[in-house]
Amino acid sequence: MRTRSTSFSSSPKTFSDLPIDIIETVIDDLELLDKLSFRKVSKSIRSIVDNHKCENSSVLVHFDVDDSQIELPMDNINYSDENGEPIYEVVKSSFDSDGYYTIKYKEKPRSTDGEHWKQFIRDLSTFLCNPNWKFFGVLWEFDGDEDKLTPPDIHQKQIQLIENMLKSTPLEVKALRILSTEHTAVMAILPNVIPGSLEFLGLNSKNNGAKLEEVVKLEQWKRLKRSFVQTVPDSFDIEHFFHLERFKIAQIRISVDRLIKIRDILFKSPKFSNCTLLSKIEDQVNVDENGEEITPLRAFVILINRIMGEHPEYNAVTRRYSIPDSDEYFSVYSYQRGGDTLKLEIKRQKNRRVDFGEDPSDDPIEELLKGRFGF
Repeated sequence: MRTRSTSFSSSPKTFSDLPIDIIETVIDDLELLDKLSFRKVSKSIRSIVDNHKCENSSVLVHFDVDDSQIELPMDNINYSDENGEPIYEVVKSSFDSDGYYTIKYKEKPRSTDGEHWKQFIRDLSTFLCNPNWKFFGVLWEFDGDEDKLTPPDIHQKQIQLIENMLKSTPLEVKALRILSTEHTAVMAILPNVIPGSLEFLGLNSKNNGAKLEEVVKLEQWKRLKRSFVQTVPDSFDIEHFFHLERFKIAQIRISVDRLIKIRDILFKSPKFSNCTLLSKIEDQVNVDENGEEITPLRAFVILINRIMGEHPEYNAVTRRYSIPDSDEYFSVYSYQRGGDTLKLEIKRQKNRRVDFGEDPSDDPIEELLKGRFGF
């Protein structure tokens, strides 16, 4: 009588031994933070994860003197220094079976070399510089707390590491916001974004002077579609904005010279669609021809109608510029927002009613960043 012998492998099977198509199916269902953890299983898994193509909505990259953070749509990774020891914390958000929002905190031991931000930038390069992992929007935030600023020498080291990281693998992204008072931060990031991929740029800083003069020379700016800028200095030529489809400036002095420039460039800007300009009310008294005091808004409207009215296509009653040989026109509207701000909106419209209550910079890209990052 014969007996059949069966041999079994003595080595246990691991996740890495699964067929690649099964592993890729698993990767498809993972959030970005889980992908980062999954790639640490083995070298073979890391290779599969890194070569797996995926598209992500947005990421916030936050630097501060005491802590740094990578914020993803549902998860955060926090880096900090506490009593001289680096702390690495993962915060995962989810909805339970009853639809309630839950948050889980987990501190993980990490062997780090030096300050927390060095490990932070190394981890950031893992996914932000992976050409197979696409991001729709990226927000860079430096020193959000003005009362606790990063020492200049540390800040410049951070900026240099970021610039080196992006030079090795340029960033391909549609929407970009940079919050920083340092000009070097903007010029370390923006020139290393792939021109043509970037559609929206937000510069959130109260000190945009020298920054803007260099930014507008970049190919990334010239190929933009829309922008948000916090402040514009008096010396800056507003003409640099009119190649854009849409733009918004949160603080700009609306002078006579600027109104003349806007009036004369409108018809030379075929791509321009709409803009919003906000201006703080200056501390001065305006009077009419009878010497009677008039409100800042009325003085603003009178100024706009006087300057714009010098163009034959402008109608001061309807506040419209008719565009010759077209069924379109530009609507020009001004009003007061709150007690200290005047607002000027210009929109390209077809022959239909215009809604000036809406934000001319509203679009999927900016709405994503507003909703994602609280703007």
